[in-house]
Amino acid sequence: MLSRLAKLMSGSSEPSPAIDLYRHRLDVYESELGEPEHSFTHDAERRIDIHAFGRDFVPECREGSDEGYVLLTNGMSQQRMHGVQGDAKPRAELMWYVREPTPDVRDNLRWLANLPFVDTTWFGFGHRIALPWPPVAGTDFQTFLFLTPIIGTDKQIAEALEIAGDPVEILTVNLISDRELALIRAGGLNEFLDLLDDNDYPPIFDPARTSYV
Repeated sequence: MLSRLAKLMSGSSEPSPAIDLYRHRLDVYESELGEPEHSFTHDAERRIDIHAFGRDFVPECREGSDEGYVLLTNGMSQQRMHGVQGDAKPRAELMWYVREPTPDVRDNLRWLANLPFVDTTWFGFGHRIALPWPPVAGTDFQTFLFLTPIIGTDKQIAEALEIAGDPVEILTVNLISDRELALIRAGGLNEFLDLLDDNDYPPIFDPARTSYV
């Protein structure tokens, strides 16, 4: 298992996608978020660029500031995911709200964006990826949970983005504890989402967050 995960982190052997779609996606991102402060390009055969858009997460109507980054993958939606069910969208890109776009965060984001095509599966709202170890320094949480954006500008990206006639889902990346995962499995996702609201879940990933269960 550990060797397999390490192999996935190194990239994939899929053919390189067309360059114009990377510009198209970035244009859609920039229409809502402005120009990225950083762009981390990727030269693997399955190319997954990552753009970091600076943001103050405190609404303009409130005092103070809470600065971080909106990270967005660019390349995951180049290919349809396999076996998509129900009304889920066949293509996706990942979004992660972080304090800084550190190498470990970027590596995990690229690994997640590649995973559906290595395992011939798909990601949608509420899907989880459980790992045997914490993927990011400073946290004990080992499970990724995908949700959809609740911030207006980020929802609009998903509404505007289309590839080859397919709508593209924007999935936000979250890390949850083993006990929170057990709650989702036992009581369903809605119970956990209510718990996030009750605890004023912070938008920016906090590796030191304590479990809500």
